[in-house]
Amino acid sequence: MSIERVIVKNYRTLKDVDIELNPDLNIIVGDNEAGKSTLLEAINLALNCQLNRRPALYELHPFLFNVQTVARFIAGLKNGENLAPPKVLIELFLTDDDGLAPLKGTNNSLGKNACGISLSIELDFENFADEYKEYIEDRDNLNSIPVEYYHIVWDTFAGNPIRAQGKPISCTLIDPSAITNNYGAHKYVMEIVRDYLDKNRESIWLFHIEK
Repeated sequence: MSIERVIVKNYRTLKDVDIELNPDLNIIVGDNEAGKSTLLEAINLALNCQLNRRPALYELHPFLFNVQTVARFIAGLKNGENLAPPKVLIELFLTDDDGLAPLKGTNNSLGKNACGISLSIELDFENFADEYKEYIEDRDNLNSIPVEYYHIVWDTFAGNPIRAQGKPISCTLIDPSAITNNYGAHKYVMEIVRDYLDKNRESIWLFHIEK
């Protein structure tokens, strides 16, 4: 099993990214701040619904959203435009495998019948529509988006919600690049392998290494 395609919209520096991947090894190269680490973080987020090894719901903040998208949204509201609130979308298209049949469906931005996982960070209209309306009416003081009114929608392409206890794919993001001590880096990697990879499920490894 492998990730064939990644679509990311409005996540940090990745405003609108659509990348097709090789089935085995992929090496991402680019300048500083080009979005290499952000892409790996987005993939890990969609597979684990975690940020900084914590449930993503507890890590929501305005800077997860693309700065340009947020600026355009705020400017539009102040100019009297009726714009939809910004939304983060991450979609992972996986190889069509019998073991992943429960993930197959058309619940994705392409409307394609494929195996995959979708994660979005979007306004919770059902529970906070009135609060959001009141927030945007005070247009003179708008300077960000009200993430306290947002929630995470984590689904398969079949349209079924994913629960943390029943993740279909085991994934870990290994990033020892910030650790200068070799022993510490090795210990960090081994702890992640031990705690996060399950040999009884399909697994994806994401390595972040910088020189």
